[in-house]
Amino acid sequence: MDARFARGGRDAFAEVYTAHAATVRRWVRRFFDSPFEQEEAVQEVWLTAHRSQRLYDPAKGPLLPWLRALCANRCRELLRAASRRPSSDVPVDDVSDALWLDAPGPDDSVHAAALRAEVARFAATLPPDEARALQLVFVEQRSHAEVARELGCDERRSKYLKQKVLLAASRDERLVALLKESRP
Repeated sequence: MDARFARGGRDAFAEVYTAHAATVRRWVRRFFDSPFEQEEAVQEVWLTAHRSQRLYDPAKGPLLPWLRALCANRCRELLRAASRRPSSDVPVDDVSDALWLDAPGPDDSVHAAALRAEVARFAATLPPDEARALQLVFVEQRSHAEVARELGCDERRSKYLKQKVLLAASRDERLVALLKESRP
């Protein structure tokens, strides 16, 4: 099995994985307490083993010690990398300095104004009941029951108007182009 593994190939790797998966899990548990971290490390170890498969030389020794060394080295690398990352349990107050990353940029206000103008232009092309439905459903984000009350119709009609507005909007090339720019 060792020589076949060294030559590479999916079948040889699968055979080694089947034979040693439980052992690798046991080794990884010695490094990590969290089941999530253990699972991540196991995957990293097997990915590294797969990538390094052709580097294994059976003439230098059996496969299991090579796999153990690979496992230990990869787990140590993961632990070193984890110590360089900020802890995931840092209180939100401690990261308030980074809130500016979520703040709108200078282009955002220009784009929002252009989008408002385009929606107003589009609304002007709609019949009055559809324009009002556009305002209530998409701008004010009201429920179908609220829209129906406001328009003096039943909920089924309010849903129908919403669908008509969506269909008309999907056919408006200028509005669609501007909305596509808004996507992150």
